[in-house]
Amino acid sequence: MSSQTVEAKANEFAEVMKRDWNQRASENSRWYINTVRLDQSEDEFDATGLSEINTLILPELILMTGGRGLHELGELKFLEIGCGIGRMTKHLAAIFGEVHSTDVSGEMIRQAQERLGHLPNVHLHETSGVDFAALPDGYFDVAFSAYVFQHVPSKAVIESNIRDAYRVVKPGGILRVHTNGVEAQSYAEAAKDTWSGATFTESEIRRLVKELGAQLISVYGADTMFCWTTIQKPRKPFSSTKPHEEDTKNNCRIEFHARADDSAIQAIPTGGDDAWLSLVVSGLDREVVDANNLKVSLGNQFITPRYVGRPRPHFDEALQSLFGSAFERLTYIEARIPAGTSSGKVAVSVVLESVEASPGYEVELIEAKPAAPKIVTVRNGFDYQAEIHASGPKSLLRLFVEGLNDAANCQNVNVKVGEHLISPTFVGFVTDIASYQVDAQLPVGIELGATTIQLLFEGVKSESVGLAINGSDV
Repeated sequence: MSSQTVEAKANEFAEVMKRDWNQRASENSRWYINTVRLDQSEDEFDATGLSEINTLILPELILMTGGRGLHELGELKFLEIGCGIGRMTKHLAAIFGEVHSTDVSGEMIRQAQERLGHLPNVHLHETSGVDFAALPDGYFDVAFSAYVFQHVPSKAVIESNIRDAYRVVKPGGILRVHTNGVEAQSYAEAAKDTWSGATFTESEIRRLVKELGAQLISVYGADTMFCWTTIQKPRKPFSSTKPHEEDTKNNCRIEFHARADDSAIQAIPTGGDDAWLSLVVSGLDREVVDANNLKVSLGNQFITPRYVGRPRPHFDEALQSLFGSAFERLTYIEARIPAGTSSGKVAVSVVLESVEASPGYEVELIEAKPAAPKIVTVRNGFDYQAEIHASGPKSLLRLFVEGLNDAANCQNVNVKVGEHLISPTFVGFVTDIASYQVDAQLPVGIELGATTIQLLFEGVKSESVGLAINGSDV
């Protein structure tokens, strides 16, 4: 297919996106942006935006900028991709010096202007859907997109947007994007539209980052609907700053390791959610290594890491205690223990550009405990809202979960609500959402008010999730 044909096809998709999102904005913009309740007050709607800024943007940004304080973020220029009517925008304006917010829907932008037109540092832009042509090269310190590309029906359109977002980021700036990374064949083959969009997987992200000459800091949530990628635009061309082989081999050493979630745990399980190894390495230049050109050698296996960069905050206290002022020069790496790896002591090293860079270092692997399922979302099975009632149509629980497999069924899965153990009415992988779904009917006479919900799969329990049960909706 010629480049002109690809461009024409992408523009066709963009026009459909514009039409559909204009219609959704006219019907109920808040619901289509934040599918929790049909009738959301201004305060409820805006509060969800602030919560996501605090969890999705600020921790990563402060980490990437070396612990920069909130007062210093006020000097930065921020690009928001897919702003809707400004659920996050108002809060971004209170943090950053200049905020440019974009959306493919002119109607979303019109409503955002009504809500936010009084904010002098907010600039709203309707885009073509394929690029940010009105914005200048190398202007933004940060570009960010959350829950937008999951609705784009074309990989080519997703890639076009990411490429152009990278163009408008300045050297040293950061691009952080969410994509649907599901790789299940059944999902890939399902029809895509402007709600259930195309995937853009970890391998596609890694390939694109290399083509851009960008520095890949992290890819979290690979092969899930919530794949988060953080890249940095190097201050000089990344391809010309490859690690010097002799310097690296002479200086690179693994100084410390732990389980990725806890610096105090050094035995790493061979499977499950905790099968992530963190390595702390000296002698690497963080300007020239990334999660693409660095590998971890474990026994006879080479592992591509999900993170290469500054030590993550939950390791700071332990590393500062161990290494003092040298802490700032350490590189932190996270890599998954491959499925099927045997337990026992194993040699680990760092590999750069296919050359072993560090001396061997011993890590102990232990047998994994059975993996626990995880409840991702709790909704009712009637209108897909978060409101759950004790009786009536909204008393059917619909859970979207991780950690199940093809063996999961209505006999070996249970739902525990408070002290009630409930057999589900449906358990299975749903192609449209690329996720496992569990439906369960609340029993007659269940207690009202705040409670908890857990999922059990073959006797292994998920963590509890809070649940509020309202009175009858009949």
